[in-house]
Amino acid sequence: MKSTLIIRQATEADLRSILLFEFRNRGWFSQFLPKQMLHQQTEIYLKRLLQKHDKRVQYLVYLPNNVLIGRFNGQILDNENLSLEVSYRIAKNFTNKGIAQYVLKNLLLVWASNGVRNVYAQVADHNKASIQVLLSCGFEINEVQKGAINLEPEIHDCWVYRWSDSFV
Repeated sequence: MKSTLIIRQATEADLRSILLFEFRNRGWFSQFLPKQMLHQQTEIYLKRLLQKHDKRVQYLVYLPNNVLIGRFNGQILDNENLSLEVSYRIAKNFTNKGIAQYVLKNLLLVWASNGVRNVYAQVADHNKASIQVLLSCGFEINEVQKGAINLEPEIHDCWVYRWSDSFV
């Protein structure tokens, strides 16, 4: 299946597909993302993200039949060192198939070839699948932020992972 995926940079023309993707997967994503983050996934917010920004880039993962199954976001943190933060979401029906790992490994290659030296990712301590994805892509634990993620009714620690081109 991974060889048939289409990974491409998002444009404003993808807004409707992204909104539908977020709506269909809201319950699934709410297990891993704070409510305030999910509530900001409005048309206005997403449209702003899709407009050309120097600091953010969105990648979409489609099946050959044009069904959106994943979304990866990169945000430049520091122009001097070219550090980036990545976050991603995969539709529940497509988890545990190696898709997140496959896409992230490819994006790391793209970003490194464009001069990015460090990539960070934040994950809630209970999100074992994402932790495994990050470790399999060469990330290492960088920091633990105690009680930093509020997934009502529970508070979770935030584990910050780091990938560096010097690890490769």
